[in-house]
Amino acid sequence: MKSIAFIFIFLLSAQALADEYRALQPLGAIPKGSQITTTATKPKNGFFNPSKLDSSSPTGMQTVPNDSVVYVNSVNSTTKSADLTTLQSLAKDNQLVASKSAFSANDQSCITKGTCTLTEDTAVYQSSKFNFFDWLRDLFGMGEVKSLVTPAIDNTDPKAASAAVLSEKVTGTNRALNGQQNACTELPPELRYNRLFQCGLQQALEAHKINKATGKVTSDTFIFNDFKNGELTGKMYFFNSEGQLTQVLQKNPIPVSRGVNGFGSGNGSKTTPNGAIVTRSYSPPRAGNINDGVELLGLESGNKDIHGRGVLLHGWSPYAETAGCLGVAGTFDSDRGGREELGGRPLYLDELKSGLLKNGGVMIYNFSPKKASLCK
Repeated sequence: MKSIAFIFIFLLSAQALADEYRALQPLGAIPKGSQITTTATKPKNGFFNPSKLDSSSPTGMQTVPNDSVVYVNSVNSTTKSADLTTLQSLAKDNQLVASKSAFSANDQSCITKGTCTLTEDTAVYQSSKFNFFDWLRDLFGMGEVKSLVTPAIDNTDPKAASAAVLSEKVTGTNRALNGQQNACTELPPELRYNRLFQCGLQQALEAHKINKATGKVTSDTFIFNDFKNGELTGKMYFFNSEGQLTQVLQKNPIPVSRGVNGFGSGNGSKTTPNGAIVTRSYSPPRAGNINDGVELLGLESGNKDIHGRGVLLHGWSPYAETAGCLGVAGTFDSDRGGREELGGRPLYLDELKSGLLKNGGVMIYNFSPKKASLCK
């Protein structure tokens, strides 16, 4: 009884601190080419990382120093999407935060001048209240698992109220789709009528059809990595054999990173393969630096060497280069690379390893600049 009373008193104290401290929850990235403005965080605002415990911290979780992050106050981009709309709404409501270390050397004016045009995709976080009661309940598996982070909402403020409605709509849609295995959704207009994207998707569909017929691919769901412009961070989409988006995770697409030297083949090249490859059944552990990745086999004459040179799909920061592999947010597989993210990481790859990728036979199509050049 004493231990229960202690926990209850701790929770009351911790929940009171939640009005002063904000959790930093991974949200995604602002795309390169976006114009942003930033301001310094206020001294009274305290932040913490809800994925790491620290008994010396007032919240019991790792404190994030105020001077290590900045508020992102506005985001403007020519690329219109639902994700961008969410980022803009959170920015207006003072809920969008970026780590200073996330900005590249070319983007330091984002911090020093408070304005810049990003030259790289930049990870951002939602600054939100943290529900310590739900955290403890989830820890002991009591009741339905709920989101631990809730927006700091003042419904009397029209801007905050509109952002809350938008956030709830997105969350509700994702939750509903996640409950329907392989529920289909339409591509947004900017992709449905994008000639280059559609060309790449047709390449992938043809490769899927051919390799499914020969038995090299067994899954009806395939992965399409959109790297057409050669960026460090691409977008990983999940499609079915009819070219429809399928919901195997709460988000579609998710970010994915490529190798330090772009795309290609050859031992020691540190390049990510072009075109069609296929996953082997997930069977850890694998020896070497990356010991828990998903093994891959090449399906084209130009990428047959990938298994021999150890190209994998593994847990990584999707905003950091790999040594030629594909990096997806999840449990890091190596202590020697990748970038630790504030507020933890969405465990997308962990979910895929226990779901879609568990039995192998899933085609991955890397729509690289080389493949894009084939589109007339």
